Amino acid sequence: MEHLYHGNCMDLIRDIPDASIDSIVCDPPYGIDFMGSSWDSDVPDEKWAKECLRVLRPGGHIIAFAATRTYQNLATAVETAGFEIRDQLGWVYLSGFPKSMDVSFAFDRRAGVKREGREVQDLSGSILGMGTGGMRVNNKGKPSTPEAKEWSGWGTALKPTFEPAVLARKPFAGAVIDCVKANRTGAINIEGSRMITLGHQGGNFPANLVMFNKPSQDERQRGCTSLPDRAGASIASGAKARPQAGGFAGAGAHGKPVKNTHPTIKPVDLMRWLVRLVTPPNGVTLDPFMGSGAAGIAAVLEGFDYIGAELNEEYYQIAQSRIAHAKKYPDAWQPDGSNIREESDIAGQGSLF
Repeated sequence: MEHLYHGNCMDLIRDIPDASIDSIVCDPPYGIDFMGSSWDSDVPDEKWAKECLRVLRPGGHIIAFAATRTYQNLATAVETAGFEIRDQLGWVYLSGFPKSMDVSFAFDRRAGVKREGREVQDLSGSILGMGTGGMRVNNKGKPSTPEAKEWSGWGTALKPTFEPAVLARKPFAGAVIDCVKANRTGAINIEGSRMITLGHQGGNFPANLVMFNKPSQDERQRGCTSLPDRAGASIASGAKARPQAGGFAGAGAHGKPVKNTHPTIKPVDLMRWLVRLVTPPNGVTLDPFMGSGAAGIAAVLEGFDYIGAELNEEYYQIAQSRIAHAKKYPDAWQPDGSNIREESDIAGQGSLF
């Protein structure tokens, strides 16, 4: 069973009976104004977390993603609402885009000096333009002013390679096994969430750090055939118009129109692992921030009932289409192994599984 709701998630959650949800797996706004998106201006507050606490069964778990810069705000809201913080999870993907200002170049630009040998590539309408303002510097050129020479090589940010998520549990009275017996919640699925890695028959004990590639263009667009082509992130979707960046969020690798314009899509394999970890057999999982439907697809493929809410109409239609496709054609969503990084990919850095 899937119940998809178009509207404010708080309106949906208020109508859900107390202690009727087994798990919550979601990707809420990060509060970092990602790509100028109005929907990403704030982190969900304590009121939202209290409603999540109310609808979960005793012992039910919540997993909620956050940005590295604002994780503490989400974790504080969840804990203040009454949850017991159990762990911090980390999704490692290694393919983020640096969003750092070149301090040396900024000095030259302020002085009005044009750099010799500087080469900039216009990536407007390309998938490569994500988070870069539509431009990529292929050659920084030679610093000109004394300040630029002194601060050559300095920037303002690191390359993002992982996203944290809070793992918390609704408190319960008595022993864990009593909660499991009474509510079918309170524990996590260790055996069903083992990671299959090289040299480990049966898979390793699941850890709080996992590695999955970001979704491919094929996965992003899968199930969206009936939707209209879109050249890029629209004003209606909450993204502000930006010079030279037009079309990034919705553009394909070569600037071609696409149908799924959501800019922060989670890989389905990752979401399958998460819902499987915290949802009991035949359980009900809730996603208050449905986005383009990755958690809903995961729930369908894993055999769970799913309730999802999405405020943005465009994203709601995308999620609706993708989830319906996964239900009708589940084989098209089965993992082929390309999304899972093996330990051998990070030799010398220790085991992440």
